[in-house]
Amino acid sequence: MLAVVVGAPPAVLDPVAAHRSPARPAAAPPLAPGSQPNVVVVMTDDMTASDLRWMPRTRRLLGRAGTTFTDAVSPNPVCCPARAAFITGLESHNSGVWSNQPPTGGYQALNRRRLLPLWLKRAGYRTAFLGKHLNGYRPDQPRPERGWTFHDPLLRGIYSYRNFTTWNDGEPRSVEDGYVTRHLTESTGDVLRRFERRDARPFFLWVAHLAPHHAHRNDCRRGCWEPPRPARQDRDDFADTPAPSRSSEAFNREGGADKPFFLRDRDPRSEDKVQRLFARRIESLQSVDRSVAATIEQLRRRGELGRTLVVFTSDNGYLLGEHRYLGKRLPYEASVRVPLLVRGPGVRRGARVDHLVTTPDLTRTITRLAGARPAYPLDGVNLRRVLTRRGAPAPRPATILQTGGVGSEVPAWLYRGYRDERYTYARYPDDGSGSPYEELYDRDVDPSQIDNVADDPSYAVVLRQVRNRAQALHDCSGSSCHPDWEPLPAPSL
Repeated sequence: MLAVVVGAPPAVLDPVAAHRSPARPAAAPPLAPGSQPNVVVVMTDDMTASDLRWMPRTRRLLGRAGTTFTDAVSPNPVCCPARAAFITGLESHNSGVWSNQPPTGGYQALNRRRLLPLWLKRAGYRTAFLGKHLNGYRPDQPRPERGWTFHDPLLRGIYSYRNFTTWNDGEPRSVEDGYVTRHLTESTGDVLRRFERRDARPFFLWVAHLAPHHAHRNDCRRGCWEPPRPARQDRDDFADTPAPSRSSEAFNREGGADKPFFLRDRDPRSEDKVQRLFARRIESLQSVDRSVAATIEQLRRRGELGRTLVVFTSDNGYLLGEHRYLGKRLPYEASVRVPLLVRGPGVRRGARVDHLVTTPDLTRTITRLAGARPAYPLDGVNLRRVLTRRGAPAPRPATILQTGGVGSEVPAWLYRGYRDERYTYARYPDDGSGSPYEELYDRDVDPSQIDNVADDPSYAVVLRQVRNRAQALHDCSGSSCHPDWEPLPAPSL
């Protein structure tokens, strides 16, 4: 059985110890050669790696029963590009989805005829999707999405949490005064029962939860976004739990001349607002935590758990007041790092992998385990060795970081950069006056990314090399997106 969790905290950070199991579950044996595992991918929306500490069931059922990745990164930390990276196995410059909206992104930019579900279906899988799809999804667009046995994305009221409509494979279904996470949990059970009745072929199920994304008031034109809406039973349960970001060195840190122009001279974030947003986010994740447990139990009852790869992750992270910013998109750790948990056949149980891994790596791993044939070379690496073998080498030395601009009057890329296990680099084509701007952070000595050392002479050699590496990644495809680079040198301090 295969299970992977990225970014899970040490057990001493568990605030809900009552849910921790005293016994570590046994790992499932590897599948027989040529066997195809079932695959269940559970994806949250805007969840940070540190948020996982408040999901005890998920950590117990996936992390303790599988492998925890502590350095999982979303190379383009925005909803639509991140989801496109998973469904295509490509970095944003190859998928064509750079941002959430046209002209540089959105669902309209996705090539919907060459995607993961189609490859899996051709390999003999039954496939299903539930929940939040790529931004701008509409089923009536040309070039329909292919490969789904059952397709049920949110169609209207996507960010409502309580009143919404799903596509339901062409027979739209509306839910009034329900709760989206509960609905997805029930739909997951329906899909598993449907697949169980038909035949013994393997299945692929992608469940994309809305939590902990902001909520949106329907029929509202301005000021419509508000904190996520937890299930009624979870409301106010974490109101007094301090937001970790408030104790960060970067929290409300004034952006000086060494930060991008849009972070300079920003007003401090309200601590009360940040606290309320954090509490609502964690409360909204409690129903997801229960949903994961329900899915594992359903797989167990059906005798499928031992042959199912279960992956838990998020599309991107979220900044909660660090650098006076609320949101994602930026090349800072709270934004780019995501949780990642995997359990399944042959996967090491209770293991931690500290090596860098990325979203396209999940796609490559799933296709290889399934025996599927992608329509083109994928940009990720296969994580099977680090999942099954202790002491396996790092799967990749570095990853590209990039995010598209928003709107037609801004540069196509907000920034493009590079991240390895020590350094983060980003180059902005416009610093606000038409000139390019660079950031370089040494996270070994500055984990909060406070001091931009791009102009520090001690880092001149490092800066020169990361520039060259970033440029190489900007044009990469396939295996050239993870070249066999040596670690960068230490600065000449």
